[in-house]
Amino acid sequence: MRYIRHLGLWIVLVVLCLNTWSSPVPMVQSASPSVFGANTHIAASYPFPDSLNRPANVIAQSGMGWVREEFQWGRIEPRPGQFDWTFTDRAVNELVKRGITIVGLLNPAVGWGTPDPADDYIPPEQGSFYPPDPQLFANFAATVVNRYKDRVRYWQVWNEPDNPVYWRPSPNPAAYAALLRAVYPAIKGADPGATVLAAGIVSPEPAGSFLQAIADNGAWGSFDVIALHPYTDPLGPEAGSIDTVGIGAIQTLAARLGPKPIWVTEFGWADSPTDRTGEQSIDPETQANYLIRAMAMLRQAGVERVIMYRFKDMQLRNGVPYNAYGLLRYGSGQADYSQFKPAFNAFRTLNQQVGGRQPLGLRRLSDERIAFDFERAIAWQTFPPGNGSIAQSSGQTHSGSGAVEVRYRFTTGGNDYVSFTPREAITFPAGTSQIGLWVYGDGSSFDLKVQLRDTQGEILQYRLGKIGPSGWQQLVTAITGPVEPGNQIRFVNGRLDGDITLQAIVIDDDPDSRTGEGVVYLDDLIGYSGPEAYAARFAADRGVVEVVWAVDNGQVRIPSADSEVTIVDRDGGERRQTAAGGILTLDVGPRPIYLIYQPGTASVQPPSQPSTGSGFVPSNGAFADDAMRNVWQRTDQPVAGGAPGLRPRSWIWGPQPISGAMREPYAQSPGGSRLVQYFDKSRMEINNPNAPRDQWYVTNGLLVVEMLTGRIQLGDTQFEDRTPATEAVAGDPASVNPNAPTYATLRSVAFPVNPARAPDRNGQVVTAFLNRDGTVVDRPDLARYDVRIGSYEATLGHNIPQVFLDYFAQQGVVLENGRYVTRQIIDWIFVMGLPISEPYWARVKVGGVEKDVLMQAFERRVLTYTPDNDPNWRVEMGNVGQHYVRWRYGP
Repeated sequence: MRYIRHLGLWIVLVVLCLNTWSSPVPMVQSASPSVFGANTHIAASYPFPDSLNRPANVIAQSGMGWVREEFQWGRIEPRPGQFDWTFTDRAVNELVKRGITIVGLLNPAVGWGTPDPADDYIPPEQGSFYPPDPQLFANFAATVVNRYKDRVRYWQVWNEPDNPVYWRPSPNPAAYAALLRAVYPAIKGADPGATVLAAGIVSPEPAGSFLQAIADNGAWGSFDVIALHPYTDPLGPEAGSIDTVGIGAIQTLAARLGPKPIWVTEFGWADSPTDRTGEQSIDPETQANYLIRAMAMLRQAGVERVIMYRFKDMQLRNGVPYNAYGLLRYGSGQADYSQFKPAFNAFRTLNQQVGGRQPLGLRRLSDERIAFDFERAIAWQTFPPGNGSIAQSSGQTHSGSGAVEVRYRFTTGGNDYVSFTPREAITFPAGTSQIGLWVYGDGSSFDLKVQLRDTQGEILQYRLGKIGPSGWQQLVTAITGPVEPGNQIRFVNGRLDGDITLQAIVIDDDPDSRTGEGVVYLDDLIGYSGPEAYAARFAADRGVVEVVWAVDNGQVRIPSADSEVTIVDRDGGERRQTAAGGILTLDVGPRPIYLIYQPGTASVQPPSQPSTGSGFVPSNGAFADDAMRNVWQRTDQPVAGGAPGLRPRSWIWGPQPISGAMREPYAQSPGGSRLVQYFDKSRMEINNPNAPRDQWYVTNGLLVVEMLTGRIQLGDTQFEDRTPATEAVAGDPASVNPNAPTYATLRSVAFPVNPARAPDRNGQVVTAFLNRDGTVVDRPDLARYDVRIGSYEATLGHNIPQVFLDYFAQQGVVLENGRYVTRQIIDWIFVMGLPISEPYWARVKVGGVEKDVLMQAFERRVLTYTPDNDPNWRVEMGNVGQHYVRWRYGP
């Protein structure tokens, strides 16, 4: 665990209660293993190895997909070369056979393994947090990994080296970097497919500084995953350091140093006094609410795995619970797994409803009002003048044709900042609860802040967040809570009363020692009122599942295409509620609920206009054009809406747009730009709005060709050169999917980089295997799947497997003229384009589990065939749209 100071906005969710809970209806359960987990530590704390199946059973009942287990050096190797595997063997076996994935924490040192002479007298089972000899620790790690490599593939090197409790006598990033440089090759040598996590460190600070120091000491390449511990207790998740303030800051840092996935391996709230909070504590109901809201927020912020601390309370002080972060109470002792807190049922429901589902974004349900749209030039006062400038610009715009270009220059290595005060009043009405500003970043990760003045003349400063990488991002902060003394510019009573006026926009260095200069753009300053309410949206087989809540009680209105919506309570109870006139009116509060429904295509607020800038525009759920909606409705509305007689099948586009309306440059389109909108599986385009509205009025781009060639098409003959995409073609992200081919891999086997034609292999079994390095080998053992070539496409000269042809020819329910009818689902040339590679097998991680997957690249899409999947889901479209957005616009 690690202390974290209050830093601003933690985005959040809201919920519930209307009507009476009725008889249960079928739950929409998450089909994939949950990405949520807990620190279980049964190998280190459960006292009886022969009955470790008992805690493992309770762990499995929670529905979690991941656990963090400690592999303690002193318990395993109490004396050099003397090993005791009793507890770890039994714990690993019990968890793995229940389908739970283990993150093995290698920690702490054994006394004889550190350079500190005093540690020679420490009992081995006690352990030492003095940094170990790197080579001795690497040898231990290699021994452990070699023993468990068939069951444990994820290993974390140490715990919180930024914490003086766990790295004595004081944190030393250079020493920890040396440990990583020694241990990483040892783990990879024992298991080349292992994934190595850096030690969990506090976010965002000192995590950012500590991670930077790791990189400065040559260890950025010595781990695969960033691990964070974003504790904010006793503050709630909305007041802490998740999303734009915390996770966003680490994402920006990682984009600069070299992108890596972010996992959370500890965080939580205790219903007892703690080392972190003293005598402050929260009640068990609040603990349950905070955990669910935080986990949903972390997923929407881009965290891939979320592991809370901890499963069971394990400490008493003077006979009463202490550090009680668990889902279960201490009870009668360390072996008592019978006393459940409210957080256990809440956690189980979270795993059931959204545990394995794809996050689709966090929506604010508050009312919004643009305070200033930057469409016209106004005068600003800059202070200090030498540190920056601000000017009207159309170089990048989020909406409309105007924004401001902000330049900053920090040179002293001290506390540098620059503030911009408007010469005319920009006001927010009384009751404004949050402030948002759209920012086109430069990757600096400097702080962006706002100073606000109330009717009493009080001026308070709030941090919006870190300036992110290139592309538009909205930074938002709540302004209803207290601020630290250093942010009380002019103090009256510590809160904003009445109407609020923008005093200044500030860019501030952080930490003070950093220097640098850059250019960012600002647009659309927005105030939010009403309840501070949120909806964390996840993909579902039909429609979406949203986790909804509010910080305080209030009422929200949500558009729904369903006349009735299923609502699941935090603890799993279910009811139905009518959406009158296509609008669901909900009373919401701190206790989260789950909405299972098809979102309405009409928004309570009008859809935004297409962006004229070159940045990515997040989705607001609205379609960019009616023609695009019609294309989606024909194929995917039946999937989303559960049409009568529909056999389950995969998405052609995805459950909804993943971007708003955007304009991208295209030389031959009117005005030099075309209307586009992104979906999970592809991009829709309208190149000429005046063209006949036939089948080709809306097209989908040659995204696969662009990513493998590294050439973004800006016109019929105009291109922008980029590095080919290193996104994994299928499955988990490339950074944790070491064997999966990437789009760059396809260059060696796919047109147009490799224009070689394949011979006609009609009827032959597919056994070609594509390695990540682009080499192709024959794997006769793959003939067991009996996938045969069904046709030869002669245009570019490539074979198509019969499983894909059957998918193309599939008859199913489509929507035509408002009626569900049975038709061929897709015109495959329109949707896919021509095949540009042969079909290849690959070894791909999906949800952390490696599988044999057949893949083939087409001009517009990628098709995959996974024999282990349910028959209705064996053939799927790859998430080409998601991959392309990350490649072109950044994470």
